[in-house]
Formats: sequence, C-alpha cells, structure tokens
Amino acid sequence: MNSQDIESEFTSKTYTSRDLRLSDPKWLEIWPQIRDDYGCETGLCLEISCTYRSPKAQNDIWKMAATKGIWLTDFDGIEKLSVHNIFPSKALDVYPHMAGKIMPIWDIDVFEPIGKLAEKYGLRWGGNWSGKKKDRPHLELP
Repeated sequence: MNSQDIESEFTSKTYTSRDLRLSDPKWLEIWPQIRDDYGCETGLCLEISCTYRSPKAQNDIWKMAATKGIWLTDFDGIEKLSVHNIFPSKALDVYPHMAGKIMPIWDIDVFEPIGKLAEKYGLRWGGNWSGKKKDRPHLELP
C-alpha cells in the first residue's frame, strides 16, 4: 500500500476529525506537552476540536461564514486549501474548558497562553496573524 492509498483509506470517509492519528506525527510529541503546560499555567484544560478537515468540510465552513457575513477562514477548500485539508494535517484547532465541563471557554484572554506556548514549541499561532483576522484556536507546524 503506497502513501496515496493510505491517505485515501483514512480520509475518504472523514468529514472532519479530532483524531491525532490524522495529523503530522510531530503532533504526537508536541500536543501532550502543550496541553500539560497550558493546564499547569492556567488551571484549565485544553482539547482538540479539529485535526484533519476534508476540503468539503472546509468549503461548508467557508460558505456558512460568508452567508452570515462573518470571517472564519480565507480557505474555501476548493481553490485554496487549508493546512487542515492536507493529510496528514499540519494544524490543530483547540479550545480551553474547565475540568469536568463540556462547554468551551471563548474568552480571548484564555487563548493568550496558547500563543506563548506556540512560540515555545516553534509553532505558528493564528492569534499572531497580521491584521484584524485572528484565529486563536489555530496551531500550525512551521
């Protein structure tokens, strides 16, 4: 089985995933460290909301945001692919929450430590993107 077959096997029926196995293997080492460091620094938990996202899912997000007049992404999944849309995914989207609670915390302040951890581990953080468009849940391998 070649790499194309492996990619097709994993992604053909996947719309969107939180499974780290669909991410670049570097995330297997980096993610636990970031999650643990974040918890120690903030007292909050950090979870993955997305690793691999199919181009179809990307396009659905892009269209939904456009119909609501909001910005979520510059990548439509058709003409412009996100790093979530390649296999294995180079990006993770994350969300903070309190232990034992399912609800994410979307307060901008709880994302700031993620930016510091991204810098510590040599990652790109969507909260550092230039201009007004910020994607604070987004972490990306360089």
